[in-house]
Amino acid sequence: MSDFESDSPTTAKNVADDLAMLKNDVAALIKQMKELAVREGSRIGQDAAERISGTAANVYDNVSKQGKRSAEAVSQHVEEQPISSLLIAFAAGFVFSKLFTR
Repeated sequence: MSDFESDSPTTAKNVADDLAMLKNDVAALIKQMKELAVREGSRIGQDAAERISGTAANVYDNVSKQGKRSAEAVSQHVEEQPISSLLIAFAAGFVFSKLFTR
């Protein structure tokens, strides 16, 4: 038993030193995990922003093309039937003026 008692302070110091090193290692690991999460989150955010930007560009192109087609169709209708177009425009203006004057 005397061997155990004489080694006890040394063993306790070794265990305390090992625990301190383990605590430092865990702290360093947590720091690295946080940095990795920030980098990955940033990358994921950039990827999402690029996909959204591409989708928005496609939607804009589609809406722009549809607007041009509609404008051409209205223009063609006005050229083919100017009197009915004038009457439709007058009626629409009359309705809007009645709606917004109240």
